[in-house]
Amino acid sequence: MTAAVTALVEERAAAVAAKDIETLVAQYAEDLVLFDALDSLRDTGRDAERARLRTWLDAYRSTIDLRIRDLEVVAGDDVAFAHYLFQVSGTMVDGTEVRMWVRSTVGFRRGGDGWKVVHEHSSVPFDGTTGQALMTLEP
Repeated sequence: MTAAVTALVEERAAAVAAKDIETLVAQYAEDLVLFDALDSLRDTGRDAERARLRTWLDAYRSTIDLRIRDLEVVAGDDVAFAHYLFQVSGTMVDGTEVRMWVRSTVGFRRGGDGWKVVHEHSSVPFDGTTGQALMTLEP
């Protein structure tokens, strides 16, 4: 079970690089709850994730390099959790070069259609004094 969940997390990097929205969305359950580092505090459902992915991927003129580090998975029969760091690198449409580390925790549920993401939380640390995101931290 741990291997199956690990493989799903690792498959995401290739799908992001290919900007393959449908492969990414297929990993999510219909009742997904999403706490992303960008935009709203909370989104729900595959359609919201599809729209969020389209906006994010379309903002890059280059491919997006997504490198996963420190992946840990704990899996039971029907529920699993993964946490890891991932580095996002690429060039945005406006020419901005991005290279930043993000924290992610993902909850999975196994059903008749296999393991699906039911909860995802991505974030970056911030400076408690200034409120500014700490985008240059390195693990």
